[in-house]
Amino acid sequence: MDLFEETANQMVLYHLRTSWLNIAKVFNDKAHLYNGTISMAFILMAIYEEDGVPVTKIAPRIGMEPNSLSRTLNSLEESGAISRKPDENDQRKVLVFLTPEGKKLRKIALKTVFGLEKRITDKLSPKQLKVFNEVMEQVMLSLDEFGKELDGSEKKEK
Repeated sequence: MDLFEETANQMVLYHLRTSWLNIAKVFNDKAHLYNGTISMAFILMAIYEEDGVPVTKIAPRIGMEPNSLSRTLNSLEESGAISRKPDENDQRKVLVFLTPEGKKLRKIALKTVFGLEKRITDKLSPKQLKVFNEVMEQVMLSLDEFGKELDGSEKKEK
């Protein structure tokens, strides 16, 4: 084992990154069977209201940047998985609806995501799962703090 591997294997960030890359690869391999991506799958899972969901609610639900969301929504609309319509009560809002094809794809996405979730959690004891959730909560708090520090230092440099 070289020095990089030795150091990386002791880093939380390395394990988070490699785990996410492996998760994304598994999901993208499955999504490609349906001409989709992991981002498309998560968007489809986030649209569950029969009366549509405002575009502005989708990105926060799945942790996606709004400009990436727009491109992916365009692809989903072109593929026939979603439709967009102005809100009847507020013309400034755009609602997103699943089409029958989108509902089929959503079921596949849910089955895949919850299948992996079950595979992982079946291998963890309740105590391990509790500790994992506590650790991830701390990771998210640290990310928030670090992001705020970066924002502050960038403003000072300008």
